[in-house]
Amino acid sequence: MGVCVMGVGISGIAPTSTGVSYREMIKSAAEAAYQDAGIEPEDLDGAVSIEEDFVSGYSIADEYVPDQLGVVRKPVYTICGDFLQGLASAVMQIQTGRFKRIVVESYSKASNVLEKDELLSFAYDPVYERLGISPHYLAAIEMQRFLDMSLHTEGDVAEVVARNRARAIGNPLAPYGARISPADVLAGRPVATPLTDSMIARHADGAVAFVLGSDDVIETCRKPVWITGTGWASGNSVIHRRNHGISVGTVLAGRMAYAEAGIDVPAEELDVFYVNDLYAHRQLMHMDALGLTDDQLPVINPNGGVQGMGDLLEANSGVQLYDAILQLRGHAGGHQIPGASRALVHGWRGLPTDTAAVAILDAERR
Repeated sequence: MGVCVMGVGISGIAPTSTGVSYREMIKSAAEAAYQDAGIEPEDLDGAVSIEEDFVSGYSIADEYVPDQLGVVRKPVYTICGDFLQGLASAVMQIQTGRFKRIVVESYSKASNVLEKDELLSFAYDPVYERLGISPHYLAAIEMQRFLDMSLHTEGDVAEVVARNRARAIGNPLAPYGARISPADVLAGRPVATPLTDSMIARHADGAVAFVLGSDDVIETCRKPVWITGTGWASGNSVIHRRNHGISVGTVLAGRMAYAEAGIDVPAEELDVFYVNDLYAHRQLMHMDALGLTDDQLPVINPNGGVQGMGDLLEANSGVQLYDAILQLRGHAGGHQIPGASRALVHGWRGLPTDTAAVAILDAERR
């Protein structure tokens, strides 16, 4: 059974959103997705919500989702992880034949969190890993190990920031577009050597919603985009047992998605790539894990990536998915890749995990 994205919606994106609540952002994104899909809320069979109680600030945060999405008294499945993990869950639900249309949503209200680094610290083991220092220390360890293992340099990492922030200037949805030189990035405030604050994506608020449907209910959809492959995996959960120079989770997730989509050489068979760059070195690390090289840089993160769009917590890869859908429809919010018909979207859960997910999208059903 084929599964496609029927409609997309987005609300935001901005560093702060004091004039609107997260519920209003979710409702706005959902309404846009329903209009795009040509459906009404009552046409939906259920929903998938991607969010964390701890980040939201109270228990069972997803209990507020049904009202905003218009799916009261319908199944709502919650994923505490990366957006693409929720997307894969929705795909599988539709493939069971029990669901025809499902809405998938996620949001960030990061501006509500006063101590974001403290929130990140709580994700670490309290005895062996919560060291009372910047929780970004693990990103610095990863970056140094990755540079030691590869031919990349600190300058290459800084170039990722400069390139993605510059691309975001042309994207009306991106709040962090800027012209910044690699030298400026390297000269940024030290966080944990060799990591500087300019290499870390800044937080943002926003919401995304997608309507997924089976191939027998797409008559209302003006331009379906097919999900031909999904994959998700985690590397070792014990930090001191990892090889910090490689994202094993990305390697395994990529293999799963490539196999399902029938892709042998992704660099040759795909046209545009969205690769997580929450920390700038992670884009290069994830590219290696996905079998991509510097030759693909012109078609990687054309919307500015997380560096340009901002860190939207669980919604990060949802925002990248949104631009990927527009790319395959031919009217991306950022830089349009001519003739793009197949896309890869990659998501990473963030520190301290090595949990990743990958989705393969196709403008045509194969």
